[in-house]
Amino acid sequence: MNTAPLMVRSLLLLLSAGTMAGCTDSAVETGLRFPAEPVGRGGPAERCVVCHSVEEHGPFRSAPPLWGIVDADKARHDWYGYSPALARAAGDWSREDLDKYLTDPDGFLPGTTKTLIGIPDPEERDAIIDYLADLRATEPGR
Repeated sequence: MNTAPLMVRSLLLLLSAGTMAGCTDSAVETGLRFPAEPVGRGGPAERCVVCHSVEEHGPFRSAPPLWGIVDADKARHDWYGYSPALARAAGDWSREDLDKYLTDPDGFLPGTTKTLIGIPDPEERDAIIDYLADLRATEPGR
């Protein structure tokens, strides 16, 4: 009986287990839930970056990016599956609407699927909105 294929498979299994263990140990040591620390973590919009990217042309997370959201159309990305409530929402994300939405997503937009319960602290909401307002191209022609 030729045991070489079995030995090769065993060796590959051991090597992959060692690689996986190294990855797991690293993730545990850093305490991160992400493959890389997301931009915005540790800042005013830290709650947001778990689901949203805050970078221009940033990576897709589980929700649409927030780059340029202030004064942008609601449900602006035709490629994202917004809740029917948000898809029907008219207008743009003004600072006032963002404040109401962040305070009580379901109260502002009944039927939304936003998992955020709400941010009761007006200073925290203001800091988030100020941060989001800065997320826009500043170079001419962009």
